[in-house]
Amino acid sequence: MSQAPVAALVVVLTLVAVLLVSGVAKLRDPRATRDAFAALRVPPIVPADVAAPALSWLEVALAVLLLVAPATGLVPVAALVLLLMLAYTALIGRALGFDEPVTCSCFGSIGRHDVDRTTLARNVLLTALSAIVLWFAADGGSVPSAVGALDGGDWAALAATLAAAAVAVLVLSGPATDASLVPAEEDLLDYERQAIPYGALTLHDGRSTSLAQLAAAQARLLVVLNPGCGPCVRTAEKLDDWAALLAPAVGAVAIYPDEASARAAGEHAPDLAAWEPELNVRRVFSVAAPAAVLLGADGYLAGGPVAGEDDVAAFVEDVLGVLTEQPSPAE
Repeated sequence: MSQAPVAALVVVLTLVAVLLVSGVAKLRDPRATRDAFAALRVPPIVPADVAAPALSWLEVALAVLLLVAPATGLVPVAALVLLLMLAYTALIGRALGFDEPVTCSCFGSIGRHDVDRTTLARNVLLTALSAIVLWFAADGGSVPSAVGALDGGDWAALAATLAAAAVAVLVLSGPATDASLVPAEEDLLDYERQAIPYGALTLHDGRSTSLAQLAAAQARLLVVLNPGCGPCVRTAEKLDDWAALLAPAVGAVAIYPDEASARAAGEHAPDLAAWEPELNVRRVFSVAAPAAVLLGADGYLAGGPVAGEDDVAAFVEDVLGVLTEQPSPAE
């Protein structure tokens, strides 16, 4: 590998970029990193309150050391990067076996997504690249020595590779979109309404109901939650206040993936909890937790769905704003 400086540099620089982006993103949003520890159920032997903030600095430090370490110093750095990637891959692989979907901020605020096979494949690839860097280091290579070995053609090849990577990132990372279908309070009044789709729930008292039946007597705010999810826990803690403010016009329902998690939820009143067979509600609305949707008492959707902790909170504020502006029946 040390005899192919361009290839070695491309591999090392790829890892450097990943570690830097990940570390800086975690520094910008430490809460998301702490949430990832909870969502991925990191074993308690790793104290999240200490490890979560330290992880971002570790990634940044490893990125810098990959660039500047001499050959003798690169071996332990590369070995540590490989161990880190193996740990990430193991956590993702284990999360795929959880009963409920897992949302992980693996890259801080810019990497929040549902964990799936693509996430696992990405981590396996990064692990393989880390192994290549370790081989490169064990063979006496380093970034300074590889740069010193470049000739004119090598520089052109390296520049072309980096340019192609930059173009790929720009093309694939489209503009950020708002997860909310109704981002502002005034848009609730102009919401293009659709019939409530079929979905089944089991309520806290054991009764089964469809979404349409649930909303037949009262408009309902459905809040989709997962256990052990930081944003979901913080959202759940607001449910009692939201339910009190929305009543009597709108009833709040917290939807969990199974009965055990619904029964165990302690962040809100027990009678707000319900659970969904086979995750059918979040599938029909194509949302990850936390999410919210407003069902109208006339059999039509009245707002949403929205996904994400901040979007759910803003959505509820918009609904409250509309309810406040509506005249009471006496008027």
